[in-house]
Amino acid sequence: MIKKIILALGLIILESSKALAGEWNFETMGNAQVLLGYTKPESQYSYHQTRYHVPTRFNLNFLAQYAFNDNYQLGAYLDLGYGFDQQIKDYNHGSWGEQIYLILDSPFGRFIGGQSYNVAYQLGVGAPDIGVLGVNQSDLVNFIANPNWQRNHRTTAYRTLNSTDINTDGTAAKLTYISPEFNGTMFGFTFVPKSYSRDGLINRHAAYEDKAGYIAALYHNRELGNISVSTSLGAAHFTDIDNELSAGLNFYYKGWTLGGAVRRTFVYHKLADMNLLQPDGFDAFRDGWAYNIGLGYEFGPIKTSLTYFYAKADGKDYEDKIVQLSGSYQLNKYLEIQAVIAHADFNGKIPSESNEGYAFISGVSFRF
Repeated sequence: MIKKIILALGLIILESSKALAGEWNFETMGNAQVLLGYTKPESQYSYHQTRYHVPTRFNLNFLAQYAFNDNYQLGAYLDLGYGFDQQIKDYNHGSWGEQIYLILDSPFGRFIGGQSYNVAYQLGVGAPDIGVLGVNQSDLVNFIANPNWQRNHRTTAYRTLNSTDINTDGTAAKLTYISPEFNGTMFGFTFVPKSYSRDGLINRHAAYEDKAGYIAALYHNRELGNISVSTSLGAAHFTDIDNELSAGLNFYYKGWTLGGAVRRTFVYHKLADMNLLQPDGFDAFRDGWAYNIGLGYEFGPIKTSLTYFYAKADGKDYEDKIVQLSGSYQLNKYLEIQAVIAHADFNGKIPSESNEGYAFISGVSFRF
């Protein structure tokens, strides 16, 4: 599939470049990140906790772009990732991850095809995502394991939502359209032929893993004096899986950002029973909700934020609470130093399946 896409892109660009005088652009870039964390679990959970963790991640990105003129540009992108000491194996194809996609920019909007996030994910806003762990899909679970989020070589189970952005389909292959900006407003649509992806929320053994998804989103930004206000709305229908709604709002003023977002999922069909597979409640994310809120500040090379994330499954005891105080300092264009103090409270079906504690994390990120 990947080879066919690359070959088709090459033929398209080759034929186009013969007819039009354009300009090529090739780039390779990457990032390496190493985090060192010490965890302090609550005493009732300490018997099964590892205190020290060193999750490490490498990313490498390739792009080839051809600008036909000032209005049209076609690009091919390949993003690779590898990590270890990761609690959640959320890469596309296991420990190694890949995304390959095409982007056509034109006066009529942006067209995206391939392994990419859906339009509601791309246009969504919420709490300031300054921290190294991320507010949504928080990497805090690499230090304090969450029994409600599992993706490893044994099973996939999301008993609660891990994001206020619509990410059920992860980076499954899809087609996306995003409109040009009109007075601060953009809208878009995504069609997903098969919603399952290794970095999404769906278990590959679920009866609905091959079902289609349809997503729409709206984004608006407006200047109110010295304050910049951004809002987003998202809606999705994943066939025989669930329906989803998301909304986000943030305010920016002289380096300060205050924002939050909410997401709701609900099921109205014959597959509403959550427990079709083992483990119990593996797809309870289909009936639940999540929200985040946070305050961030940026001044020169310094960034800091305080954020809160909450998720709950309807009619279940599955519940997540994450508080993070994050900071970073950009030493130069290549090197960034990071630090986080975080607390997690993860409630499973029974107390022995729950987890709670603090994590103290430092790290370094190197771009090349």
